[in-house]
Amino acid sequence: MYFEKSSWLNKASLYLFAWCVYYTQGILFPEGSLFTQILVIVLLLVSLYYMFIANTRYKVPIYFYGLNILLGMFFIYGIYLMIGGYNPAEYALQVPSFNYLKNILISLTPIYPFYVFSKEGLFNEKILRICFFVLLGFTIAKYYQNYQKQLYMAILVGSKADEFTNNVGYEFLALIPFCVFFYKRPVLQYITLGVCMIFLFMAMKRGAIIIGVLCLVWFMLTNLRNASFKKKFGILVLSMVLCFVGYLYVEKQMQESLLFQKRVENTLEGNSSGRDKLYGRFVDYFLDEATPLQFAFGSGANATLKISYNYAHDDWLEIAVNQGVLGLIIYMVYWFFWGWVVLSKKYKYHIKSALQLLFIIYFMKTIFSMSYIDMTIGATLVLGYCLAQENHDE
Repeated sequence: MYFEKSSWLNKASLYLFAWCVYYTQGILFPEGSLFTQILVIVLLLVSLYYMFIANTRYKVPIYFYGLNILLGMFFIYGIYLMIGGYNPAEYALQVPSFNYLKNILISLTPIYPFYVFSKEGLFNEKILRICFFVLLGFTIAKYYQNYQKQLYMAILVGSKADEFTNNVGYEFLALIPFCVFFYKRPVLQYITLGVCMIFLFMAMKRGAIIIGVLCLVWFMLTNLRNASFKKKFGILVLSMVLCFVGYLYVEKQMQESLLFQKRVENTLEGNSSGRDKLYGRFVDYFLDEATPLQFAFGSGANATLKISYNYAHDDWLEIAVNQGVLGLIIYMVYWFFWGWVVLSKKYKYHIKSALQLLFIIYFMKTIFSMSYIDMTIGATLVLGYCLAQENHDE
């Protein structure tokens, strides 16, 4: 079937819609159903097909070289785990062996189709702005659905708690780069940015809040630096209004929310929710307990679950234990190539701004959580689109 580029019904919109349907499991239909299992297999096959197309048909940006190598490493370790590298029953957390590779592919491979579709003219900035509102609505629904689930579980165990940390906060963080594409409407741009920030604070995930505040400061300073003299005053006013609203919200939460107060106090006291002990265990293993072979090539995918009670919650430690020095070198190369793209002069100002925001968000996430396994469909859409805007003539 032939799809017109100007039509809403094209292969790009169908691909994006299918991913949105997949992520509604648990909201519109049960998680892990046969339908979602078939759907994700089809989507991953499509993604891998476009991975081949992107690398053979186009002169791709250097970022893709790093991504190709990284995915190749994860594929080898993931396949070895699936064919019986070691027994998953030994894990502290019981997880299916195929989840390791599946989750990474779901996270990273959509970048390729979105890149190709953007090269073919099937995505543009107008569509991205519309996608933002669709994804924002979906993420808000997911946030409250997760809240209701936590509230229900609290009631089951006899708890009176009605405030919880919400992992969906990281998904609002991934929506921030979309705000760049409202640059022609500064008021709307700052309103959308403010909505994302409010939900970030409501979710009370400290890592997401720290990264969000960093992105907000960078966003405002960059906007001021690159605006014309006539626009600087308006942007300064909008930035001050946004900061003032944020201050009022935080002050209100400090007065009314016991959980928010506790999270702030724990942060100021250096309480890392047990991560310091978790990090220490993996550092000790990598430096003192690993054999020379394990030090060089790692102990295998998901090896952290054999060594301790949880994942490392830090990309660098996770990869050090699982893939060793080899993995750390490949991961550093991946981030070096992404940084090279961020500094490139081959992108327009607002495109580079979106790439820089994505870089800040996901590089910072390597410290707090596993960024390579948790890239949202919105983030891959923006990244794929922006990478496709490289101007080879400059």
